Amino acid sequence: MALTNVSTVAGGVGKTVGDAVIAFNHVNVMFPLVTVGQAAKGSNSVQFGDWTKLTSGNVTAATEATTTTAVAITSTSRTATISEHVIAATIGDLASMGSNDDLQGTGGTALGNAVAAKLDDDLVELGKGFSQTQSSAGTALALSHTFGSMRLLRSASAPFPYSLVLSPRQVWGPKGLLGLLHDDAVTGSNAKPMSLMGGKGEEAMAGWVGSIAGFNVYWSDQIDEDVGSGGDAAGFAMSKGAIGLGVGAEGLFRIASERDEMLRATNLVATGFWGEIEIKDTFGVYILTDVS
Repeated sequence: MALTNVSTVAGGVGKTVGDAVIAFNHVNVMFPLVTVGQAAKGSNSVQFGDWTKLTSGNVTAATEATTTTAVAITSTSRTATISEHVIAATIGDLASMGSNDDLQGTGGTALGNAVAAKLDDDLVELGKGFSQTQSSAGTALALSHTFGSMRLLRSASAPFPYSLVLSPRQVWGPKGLLGLLHDDAVTGSNAKPMSLMGGKGEEAMAGWVGSIAGFNVYWSDQIDEDVGSGGDAAGFAMSKGAIGLGVGAEGLFRIASERDEMLRATNLVATGFWGEIEIKDTFGVYILTDVS
């Protein structure tokens, strides 16, 4: 548990809770992109099924009134074990009396942001584990990497929607996504005049691209941008079925206040209850690119 001493407090715990939840919703990136299951009361784990793909080769032509041979349908259980993720702030009375700031609101926002960032951090780390890859260390991002990722996911029959999750430098950096669409050069092999990019060029000029090559584009500042101290960022592409998030039986997030008269202080404690697991490896693609 991280203990942070803060200098001011004002307002009620209800405002703290509200601000923390708002901050959690604003910061969290990965929650909507993964498969989520909630633990049953009395359990601290969630199981996800990894089903073996059946192909056209499993379907045979049959003669009327003849017995058809059954095929084996197999699955592997993937278990996400719930654990606690905690941050706390202790606010002394004397310090709070000397300030007019709204620490309950500010503290709630800070705690909510921290827990949401930890959730994103845990989930994006799983992106490094996908065995399918596009690009490699020392290689700048190219449009071919996104199309290659799409090909791999389609080959695996991964269900839509598909998400492209990148680091800030993989989006806005000089070797990032926007540089592939926003370039005034009109001669040589690097010619990409913005007028030829249509709507995507306009989005690039606005500083953001919402979708590309069939992917919805997202970014997270929790993605490692210096993998192996080599200046490479650990982005990835995925279908929703690639990663599972197990949520605690009483919910994902909680914040509570506790009065400590011996300390003449109030404690605020924010806790996240979750566990994460890779469900199906072929539903994800690791995109390691140079951003140095």
